[in-house]
Amino acid sequence: MDHKVITIKEQISAAIEQGEPLKIVGGNSKAFLGRNVVGKQIDMADYTGVISYEPTELYITVKAGSLLSDVKKVLAEKNQMLAFEPPEVNEKTTMGGVVATGLSGPRRPYAGSVRDFVLGVRCINGLAKEMSFGGQVIKNVAGYDLSRLLTGSYGTLGIILEVTLKVLPVPEFELTGCQAMSIQSALDMMHALSAKSVPVSASCYDGKMLFIRFSGNEKNVKDTLREFNLEEYSNGIYFWNELRDFKLPFFHTDSPIWRLSVPSTADLDIDEDKCLIDWGGAQYWFISERPANEVFTMAEKAGGSALLFRGGDRNGDVFQPLSDGLFKLQQNLKQAFDPHRILNSEKMYKNL
Repeated sequence: MDHKVITIKEQISAAIEQGEPLKIVGGNSKAFLGRNVVGKQIDMADYTGVISYEPTELYITVKAGSLLSDVKKVLAEKNQMLAFEPPEVNEKTTMGGVVATGLSGPRRPYAGSVRDFVLGVRCINGLAKEMSFGGQVIKNVAGYDLSRLLTGSYGTLGIILEVTLKVLPVPEFELTGCQAMSIQSALDMMHALSAKSVPVSASCYDGKMLFIRFSGNEKNVKDTLREFNLEEYSNGIYFWNELRDFKLPFFHTDSPIWRLSVPSTADLDIDEDKCLIDWGGAQYWFISERPANEVFTMAEKAGGSALLFRGGDRNGDVFQPLSDGLFKLQQNLKQAFDPHRILNSEKMYKNL
């Protein structure tokens, strides 16, 4: 058996015996996410390597500590990519963290989320038992839904050892168009584009300018850009990468940053001067000192959810509060995977 796996199991067994919580850390590039966690650290950054990569079968299996940047390089050699565009917050971003946090980039509404691309997960639960869910291809993945369950669970259900992800070819051609306009005009154009058969792969409004990325056949992309009277934006690759990695000027603030996931037609009461709209109107980023309960209520009324992305009170509510039924379901999941409550305890919610 792998020495690293043996060590982790021993650490979990010791934690159970001593009643001591554990804190799971990979590259720690997204340490600002979620609630504050205390506990003895389990470091996954040294558990690296590509286990299997089959370009013709469109999947890759990697160890959790593998750097996202390294995986992207491997895929690029075969002209392939992770289509959900995971954020590379810094050079230490790991694949385990990509799956554990479940964050997707600008292409998410048009290609799918992290969860849509997870085919399999191997992990160790809070009972020090090794578990495997899913497989390499969708047609043969018993446990597929359980592997997706671990996506976005922030290490509260198990310590991810390795992940298998579906990969896709890099688009033949991409071009970004832009146009200065009001927020309402930007939303109207986003909605108009989503209703038409056009090759949109990203759309964002930064408070002044609407940016649209088109991907696909070169002629079709260029024709679409002209059809909607958009100016070609020569710095498009840089813009989308900076948005994906939370590095646009908007994110350079010490004030709390909120992320709202809502229906694209939602009408939100937020300050337009401190707002950035992504995902064709389905994801709002905004800077606000509003009380958390006020933001959560606004998101719920809009039919969505809110996340205190960065800053603010990390000991209070950070994720959208759950209904009684959903909270009970989460408790049952925690009981099944981590009955001793030692893995990233209360990382997402109090008393979980």
